[in-house]
Amino acid sequence: MRHFLRLLLLALVVLLGTWLVYIGREHQVFLDNKTIEVDGQSFRALKSVKVSVNGAEPVELLPRDRDLALVVGPAFRIRVEVMDEWGEEVVKTIDRELTPGFSRDMMLSMPLLAADREDWVRPSPTVQQEAP
Repeated sequence: MRHFLRLLLLALVVLLGTWLVYIGREHQVFLDNKTIEVDGQSFRALKSVKVSVNGAEPVELLPRDRDLALVVGPAFRIRVEVMDEWGEEVVKTIDRELTPGFSRDMMLSMPLLAADREDWVRPSPTVQQEAP
């Protein structure tokens, strides 16, 4: 009986530790507004886009811009406002919730998101680099 209680306590400690890592994990989210080619189709960078992660101050991305947002927790919300050519009026607003789970880094492609593609969440740029 004593061994059973010790094993049960050990299992509870391991589960608690796993849960704490899951809810406290920091994720690097790269916000990317670069022209991208997927499946032989080219998606041009947006003229101007404002991106807010978890309700923070929006970040403006121009063509060929990439920014970094750090988020903590198992899920986060992103709000993307696609601006007109002059960057004055909102043409399209997109709200999404992401759950990265245990993954560490990810890149969000704004041109793919604006085109309503399902593959707008891409591997991070550090994963995409080839080894020398």
